[in-house]
Amino acid sequence: MPKMPKPQPLPEPPPTPPAPAPMPEPEMPTPPPVTVTPGDTDAVKVKKRRTKRQEQQQQSAGTNALRIPLNTGVAKSKSGSLNIPS
Repeated sequence: MPKMPKPQPLPEPPPTPPAPAPMPEPEMPTPPPVTVTPGDTDAVKVKKRRTKRQEQQQQSAGTNALRIPLNTGVAKSKSGSLNIPS
């Protein structure tokens, strides 16, 4: 039986890259947060609470604008009472 050749040695790993430079410190510290004084003219206005029924009416008013009304009158054409332009 023939002898197997010796495996070649593994290549050396590449050198590790240098560490990144440290972050520079900010020159000025962060200012403290601004406090809001009570009674400011730009105060938030609280909305009046609405009932569930009022909310549902508001929501359905937007969807009703998208509906196509049915032809309920007497049909004048062959198509019957469908909303199909001829």
